[in-house]
Amino acid sequence: MQDAKYYKWIILVSLLLMSARSYAVDPWLIWKTHETENFYIHFADGYESYASRVASIAEEAHASLIHQLQWSPKEKTHLVISDESDSANGFASPLHFNRSVLYVAPPDDATGLEDYSDWLRTLIVHEYVHVLHLDRNEGAAAAMQNLFGRMFLLFPNLYQPLWMIEGLATYMETDEVSGRGQSTLYQMMMREEVVNGIKPVSQVNLPLHSWPMGSTPYLYGVYFFQFLQSEYGDQAAQSLLTNYSDNLIPFMINTNTQAVLGVDVEELWREFDVYLKQRFSQDTVVDPVEGIKLTQYGYFVDSADMASDGSIYYVVQTENTHTQIRQWKGDTSTRIRDVHPGARLDVNNRKEILLSQLEYCNEYTRYRDLYIAAPDKTLKRISECGRYRSAAWGRDGNTIYAVQLEKGASQLVKLDTVSNSSEVIWRGEQNVTLGMLRASPVRDELVVSIFRPTTGWNIEVFDITNARWYPLTLDSHVDIHPSFSRDGENILFSSDRSGRYQIYRAERQGKRLQQLTRVRTGAFWPVQSSLDSALYYTGYHGGGRDLYRINNPQVVAGYDVIPDDIEHSTDTTYADVTATPYRASSSMRPRWWLPFLILTEDENTFGFMTSGNDALGIHQYQLDLGYDVEQQSVQGRFSYAFANRLSLGFRRGIDILKDSQNQFAAAAFEDDLFAVIAFNRPAVEKRLNFYAGIIQSHLHEARREPGIAPLNDFDDNIFGLALTFDNSHRYIQSMSRSDGIDLRLIAESSDVIDSDYTGEVYTLDARFMMSPMKAHVIALRLLQGWGTDRPEPFRLGGEDNDYNALDVINPISDPLFSNRRYALRGYAEGLAELRGRRMQKASLEWRLPGQLVERGWMAPPIGMMQWSASFFTETGSAYFDNADRRYYSSAGAELEADVNLFYGLTTRMRFGYAKGLDEQLGEDRWYFNLGASF
Repeated sequence: MQDAKYYKWIILVSLLLMSARSYAVDPWLIWKTHETENFYIHFADGYESYASRVASIAEEAHASLIHQLQWSPKEKTHLVISDESDSANGFASPLHFNRSVLYVAPPDDATGLEDYSDWLRTLIVHEYVHVLHLDRNEGAAAAMQNLFGRMFLLFPNLYQPLWMIEGLATYMETDEVSGRGQSTLYQMMMREEVVNGIKPVSQVNLPLHSWPMGSTPYLYGVYFFQFLQSEYGDQAAQSLLTNYSDNLIPFMINTNTQAVLGVDVEELWREFDVYLKQRFSQDTVVDPVEGIKLTQYGYFVDSADMASDGSIYYVVQTENTHTQIRQWKGDTSTRIRDVHPGARLDVNNRKEILLSQLEYCNEYTRYRDLYIAAPDKTLKRISECGRYRSAAWGRDGNTIYAVQLEKGASQLVKLDTVSNSSEVIWRGEQNVTLGMLRASPVRDELVVSIFRPTTGWNIEVFDITNARWYPLTLDSHVDIHPSFSRDGENILFSSDRSGRYQIYRAERQGKRLQQLTRVRTGAFWPVQSSLDSALYYTGYHGGGRDLYRINNPQVVAGYDVIPDDIEHSTDTTYADVTATPYRASSSMRPRWWLPFLILTEDENTFGFMTSGNDALGIHQYQLDLGYDVEQQSVQGRFSYAFANRLSLGFRRGIDILKDSQNQFAAAAFEDDLFAVIAFNRPAVEKRLNFYAGIIQSHLHEARREPGIAPLNDFDDNIFGLALTFDNSHRYIQSMSRSDGIDLRLIAESSDVIDSDYTGEVYTLDARFMMSPMKAHVIALRLLQGWGTDRPEPFRLGGEDNDYNALDVINPISDPLFSNRRYALRGYAEGLAELRGRRMQKASLEWRLPGQLVERGWMAPPIGMMQWSASFFTETGSAYFDNADRRYYSSAGAELEADVNLFYGLTTRMRFGYAKGLDEQLGEDRWYFNLGASF
């Protein structure tokens, strides 16, 4: 089957693009299924009430959306309720069957998702639009699906840029009062895009690393569909969907708009630009009141707090740096320590920093936990799997008050750092969400941003002693990021009540709000010591957020509010669910097949391939099966993976041997069997994994020509253990892994199972990355291989690497075991001098940044993300005995480009030159490869 490389590469690329995000949930939970008229609702034990809400809302969404989108699925959709993350999210896929995963955690900050009236409804509508949109097929595509099933090439709408897919769903989630398409935050972001010149469609097509990064397809997409509705009528989007759903040739984006609207996408984008300029041309600020921009980071500056000495602590993440806490004091910024992306902080009078940041609870779940960072730089973890999304020091400096998430509901928890005790002091209902909180420095009070379904996001004060809420605001505006002044008498917060997010101040029990800023963009995370002191906030601009200061803040405008006691709303009652135990087998049958034909000089094979998984994404399998007419034999491959834990498979191929006249001499079956089990200890920014595996390879004669000597059977059986550790970092615009170690220690034996090879092989592969200056990386790789007795020998040479596209689908496929071939640039493969049972190699690279390009084409769907360059030198030796050891060295340079294919799959391509420095064996070699060198 080796000669089938090309067709398999095409199939693999498509599978990678469409199937890589399997996202298995925790397989060790007790899973149940509730069936409705149009859905299977899968949920873990204890989430019955949540499943009931999902079932009711999903059926309502189905009844509405199938008429709006003019499409109804043929089969029921699988909805998986996942509580494996503290981040608000969800996704959908039509492959194998219609499936959507809904994360329980609601939004609790201003990220674009905060403007909703019912988060679960918004989430389900958004994801079900994806289901209907991607499932839809018409005409020839529908006819082909009737023949080949749900084959990945027969979903025309999958082959669109992400901004069209996400744009439609974001457009459909939006109404007059909720959804990103009408949110103040999205208006702020698009307004700045227009001011700075909107991005060309060739850039928006790509998964951007430039600001606003991952928000780009949602932001541009929702405004594009609003533009279509405004300029081309209510049926324009529907006509585009209908026409494209009958498209057997992928990526025909331009022909679709030309056929429906009479213009190609480039011209349509120019009209879109004019529309946006007109829409935002009158949206200006008169007499702006803005602060002085103190920092020049861009990207993410969030979670600001003020210490007792007036210094400001904040979290910052830029395009080429690790996320870190910094302190602004006077006019100087000082790095305090590195933290995880998205970390939130609060500072007490002892300058101890309380951190809430994401951590792995097990290999399937990521929850927020609490840390205390002392002034002496020590870091103490004070919770495990705590799910504390926001936390603040109490006024005594020892008590901590935290927002905890429990099955989608928020509760307030009091923690004592002295006694290590905790207690719940308030529990909310499932549709009530607590956001950021701060504690009063002088009273037993908390100020919290809180979402209630009857009132939306408001600022409320919680009396700890009486466990009672008192509203500070009570209206439909989004009020977030509250903080007390240092004297505890005033409360600052950010609100969109003026049409932009501005900073407001209110007395603790007052009935009037004072607006302190009139910024052109948006202002967040306010902190202030007293009425007369400087006001600090994080402000938005075209490159992200930075820290700002107003030295003498004045009242810009005033607003009357009429706060009153909050009447606690009661959650809507939904029907009880009828749950049955989850059965993976009910969804695992093959749903598609694809025929293939291989015609070569020595092989005439026809066959088919298919794959499948269960609704939870726990079980996955792939099968390709063929019959070689020439050899009269069945060949193929079957592989199966269980979550991230187990991978096993079998493969039968044919090895063709020829005589001196290049004529067929004999054919041998290659039967390979493998099984690998993994024990994973993942962390947010490092991974520790242990693997145990068995690989059995048996070569035996299939047939031979008369006069050819019989082929001897050959067995290559290995039992292996591997330990891997990786804490290297990849920053937002990294052209290489940076600042860390990637270590692999492998032990393999050919004696545990009978084999024609004998002995043990030990391999150490250590890779070190460091960044001596911005975006530059020095990379060092040290390889040591040590074999005893008669193992399969090591081989050095060539420029290939251990790049394996299957890693994107299943990390267990990483080529750890039975790996004996390593590149040595500047030397040919197969040289006897570079072959032995022992091996050493060292590589040193200086990797230089090039340019962030982010440009491409609609069709063919290809784009360049960025390019970079590197200079390298390496030396290596492979030998059987120490007396034979001789080192061969080389030097060279490479140009690297991160190339995006099909709008979604990014791979690295390398073009290089290597000069072997040995006078006898060295060569001048030019080469092209996929993947990084290491």
